[in-house]
Amino acid sequence: MPTVRDKDPDVDETYAIDWTQQLIMEALRSFDLAEGVTVRAQRDTGWYYECTTAGRTSAHYPQWPRASGETVQDGSAVLTCRHPDDAEVPTVSSVTWTVDSGITKDSQSESGRLAIITVSGGTDGVDYDVLCRMTPTVGNVMEQTITIPVRAQ
Repeated sequence: MPTVRDKDPDVDETYAIDWTQQLIMEALRSFDLAEGVTVRAQRDTGWYYECTTAGRTSAHYPQWPRASGETVQDGSAVLTCRHPDDAEVPTVSSVTWTVDSGITKDSQSESGRLAIITVSGGTDGVDYDVLCRMTPTVGNVMEQTITIPVRAQ
């Protein structure tokens, strides 16, 4: 459970969870990929790759394309190059935040692959667990809890 920066009990504070690593997995070798799964290259190319034909990846990495819509055969799987802003790349569809008693959720939002919450209050010296339940545009609901330490500044 990650602990985030301290929050002063008298100051509203905004926190965010970046879901990129959970939404876009690294392209593993000799791995079964389902159609619709989005992966990233082992070395950052600036692009993502959507599995458009399900199959098993090769033991060796392919030559990753770097133009939107180009495809590459990876074992028996076919991957299509996607710009990070393409609609096919998974993002956060919605989030639900649950906060411990004693701290107040003032607002929540989502932007791309970020889930954002603003909280207020809290008691000096108390750590509060805040659960984020995220629904992606593709895939299953995911959860992550952050711990917010409240400390008077």
